[in-house]
Amino acid sequence: MLGRSLVPALVGADHDVTVTDIDLSTPTPWGPSGPVITELDVRERSSIADAFADVRPDLVVHLAAGTSLEFADANEDATYLTNTIATKYVALAARKHDAAMVYISTAGVFDGTKPSEVYNEYDQPNPLNVYGRTKYLGELMVKEFLERHYIIRAGWMVGGGRSKDHKFVAQILQQIRDGKTTLYAVGDKLGTPTYTPDFARTFLGLIDSELYGLYHMACGGRGSRFDVAARILDVLGMSDQIELVEVTSDHFAEEFPSVRPYSEIMRNMNLELQGMNHMRPWEVAIEEYLHNEFSDLIVKDRSAPTDASPSLMGA
Repeated sequence: MLGRSLVPALVGADHDVTVTDIDLSTPTPWGPSGPVITELDVRERSSIADAFADVRPDLVVHLAAGTSLEFADANEDATYLTNTIATKYVALAARKHDAAMVYISTAGVFDGTKPSEVYNEYDQPNPLNVYGRTKYLGELMVKEFLERHYIIRAGWMVGGGRSKDHKFVAQILQQIRDGKTTLYAVGDKLGTPTYTPDFARTFLGLIDSELYGLYHMACGGRGSRFDVAARILDVLGMSDQIELVEVTSDHFAEEFPSVRPYSEIMRNMNLELQGMNHMRPWEVAIEEYLHNEFSDLIVKDRSAPTDASPSLMGA
């Protein structure tokens, strides 16, 4: 999801970009004129060493991770290998080749109990689940092995379009495509979306500055999954056609049993204080995303009647 925005932004800024992925089955999302994706599994130490020896990068951007909380809790060893050990491999290879490193982390490193609900870069992480722990330990690996690094914590990821978006926004849109007229969304967990095109623009300024360190990079504002779903329906012009029901996390406990923090709201404090925060309010970002990537779902004539569909529970 993030690479689909980040790679074109880097190429457009005249960086020489080498792209790797574990999965070569899907076509390159930036078209035939963009960089070719080569195969790489970050869990294989020798493959990391070979890739660094071949490319000799000035900067390595480490996006690879396992992000499913449920998979992480059920598969601790695999998640530590993917999110922590693999990060160590990349950091050590970057140190050997004198390359700077970018590590993408998560708001999930916090426990969500801060009274103000908003986390900045100077708050102490205390992850509640395996995913959060493995990502936080990845942060510590990067700090330990590399002086020149950027650790960037992202919020609820929004972006990637139809080919790459598998997160909450895409799930809501798929339910709409399926004709569901009642949607359920959680209102008792708070966070901040991160829109990938805004991330890419802010990222370019950050790496050009060489102001290394820890950064939060989320859109402005705060909200729940329910708030995000409500914004989607409003932008699509479907608020009067689809019923949106606010529920608690218990509603989806069987499908999503992993513990999640009450608040993952982040403030981009370091970006703000250094005059480099270009992340827009999340409501604006959601609207742009839907218009750019899912315009076929936007109701052109809001007075036109719609086909009736059965009411079903949505994720």
